Amino acid sequence: MKAMTHDTAIVGTTGEDAAARYLEEVGYRIIERNVRFGRYEIDIVAEDRLRGMIVFVEVKTRTTSNARYPLRTAVTMRKRRALRKAAARWVAANEYEGAGRTDVIGVAGTSVVEHVLNLGSDGLFL
Repeated sequence: MKAMTHDTAIVGTTGEDAAARYLEEVGYRIIERNVRFGRYEIDIVAEDRLRGMIVFVEVKTRTTSNARYPLRTAVTMRKRRALRKAAARWVAANEYEGAGRTDVIGVAGTSVVEHVLNLGSDGLFL
């Protein structure tokens, strides 16, 4: 795993802040941020109150937007597996028995430019 530079960490935190604000503005309730289970991490755990489910959010931030490389494509199969494992650990730790999904929010600069609902499209987590 490569080490993050200070600038990379600032960009990531800025993106996560923008994503959390966006989610709250569209009616989600933020439950937790930067949840870690060993090497697995969930950027944001939120409740989609409209749909009555937990949402595990992966935030991808870049300094600028590029239509040729959508931010959602930065979520590799390896990252999807890690998100699935982190979500399973969160579900177990919180004894959660409801529905859930995994979303990706793309941030360019300080603006949300993309929100992919249910990345795995199988109805429950990735």
